[in-house]
Amino acid sequence: MAKKKKKIIRRRGQIQGYIEAILFAFVVAFPIKAYIFQNFMIPSSSMESTLLIGDYLVGNRLKYFFTEPKRGDIVMFYNPEDPEYPQPPEDYLRLLGPIYWDKGKNFFKWHQKLYFVKRVIGLPGDKIEVKDKHVFINDEEYKCGLEQYVDPGGNENRQIRWNNHGKVNDINYGEYDGKMRAYRDNFGPVTVPEGNYFVMGDNRDLSSDSRYWGFLEREAITGSPLLIFFSYGQDPIKNIRYYNQPRPKEIRWGRFFKILD
Repeated sequence: MAKKKKKIIRRRGQIQGYIEAILFAFVVAFPIKAYIFQNFMIPSSSMESTLLIGDYLVGNRLKYFFTEPKRGDIVMFYNPEDPEYPQPPEDYLRLLGPIYWDKGKNFFKWHQKLYFVKRVIGLPGDKIEVKDKHVFINDEEYKCGLEQYVDPGGNENRQIRWNNHGKVNDINYGEYDGKMRAYRDNFGPVTVPEGNYFVMGDNRDLSSDSRYWGFLEREAITGSPLLIFFSYGQDPIKNIRYYNQPRPKEIRWGRFFKILD
């Protein structure tokens, strides 16, 4: 009988441990992740050489609670292409914020859109134009000092569909406002409406940004990168012709715990 009691006590202890872990996730971990800090990894070269593929970041989700984004700020926001809810939505029950109940697995699921990270170029009311890769704000050339161009051919006139509603469209064809074409290296002019921003990647030739999918709404901005805590990957390329060539990956020790302005 004593052995059975020990087994029962041990099982109760395990069940209690699981319950405590779940409660901890709800009470502490989930709110921190949702409202204070956000961990994510840079998956593309759009912000090179400021942020590199394989940089693991901690994002500050409180930065813009009491202030507005400024020109030159790096901002985090959700990829407008990603679905708002887990797919297919009928398989999930929303509980609180990004926490869902997976009906098939009978367990919790965390779902958020993937993050984009870009630099604020245009503020509400600004007129934005790109001429032969050069950015002009209110008819004056703007340089932040961190721009990178890897396509020496330049003047890419590939047509892209663009609109002012922040929606992603087919990037190969289209027009803006029904009357003008939009191109990577020659774009606009457009005026940023109130409550919106115009954002671009530092790696201007390889960035999906406001030139392609439109203005970024203020409410979509979730914070700003705070620091790089780990970095593993390839060195950034300086010429687009080497984009698809294999290059060795390595731990980039010099980027560990790098504070981002």
